[in-house]
Amino acid sequence: MTYYLFLFSFALISCNNSENNLKEENKVDSNLLWSEEFVGDNIDLEKWNFELGYGSNGWGNDEWQKYTKSNATIEDDNLIITAKKNENLGSRDGSITSSRITTQGKYEFGPGVRVEAKIKLPWGQGIWPAFWALGNDFSTIGWPACGEIDILEMVGGNPMSHVNNKTLVGTCHWGPDWNNRASYGNSLVLTNPLSDDFHIYELIFHNDYIEMKVDNQRINLMDIKNSSVYSYFHKKFFLIANIAVGGNWPGAPNNDTMFPQKMYIDYIRVYKL
Repeated sequence: MTYYLFLFSFALISCNNSENNLKEENKVDSNLLWSEEFVGDNIDLEKWNFELGYGSNGWGNDEWQKYTKSNATIEDDNLIITAKKNENLGSRDGSITSSRITTQGKYEFGPGVRVEAKIKLPWGQGIWPAFWALGNDFSTIGWPACGEIDILEMVGGNPMSHVNNKTLVGTCHWGPDWNNRASYGNSLVLTNPLSDDFHIYELIFHNDYIEMKVDNQRINLMDIKNSSVYSYFHKKFFLIANIAVGGNWPGAPNNDTMFPQKMYIDYIRVYKL
């Protein structure tokens, strides 16, 4: 009996080691330019910034949440962004908190890369997770002139079986000013809620086009050779990850929206094409 227990224990250890080695092998690639594996106990402030507070008019979208540092943690080698509420449910009154992190000024990339991230999403009416990018001149020229690439967005619904919780959106935004803004996006509906499991999300940032994918399925494809969009997307961008709550697009959460809601990110890797 002891012999068989030893063999069983050894098999379990070998299996765990194999999984860890596989993760290490996947990130060791001669084309790898930057990676974040979210190991350790704390978010690496040499890689990430926290954006805090309510922003201007709810971050320009009439969002409800207050962004804090405490709603983003690292557990079991995953970044976890948590949207929470206290006993109340209100807009910009302190009742809802979340986190938003960026690589602005710390890591930026332009055409010629592939961004890959392994993410599990939250769900629910008014819940709006995103993994996206803004042009690095955002601070000086503002939005939409800086350009925006939404690698993934999801606007949740109630109950969990609602089609919104299975629907991914990939979009590009640009334009000289708010009154002359333009967008090009598309959506993809998967079989199961996106909160059920991790999926692999990709941005293919080619010199000629931008493509968003999930599990190797195309969400959106946009030509960026045209002179009307060329300058907006042929420059450096920085990454953003967040959960927004409420706002113009997802609408308000309601009493059926379950909190807390969590977005899990196992890793983010940027490869040279």
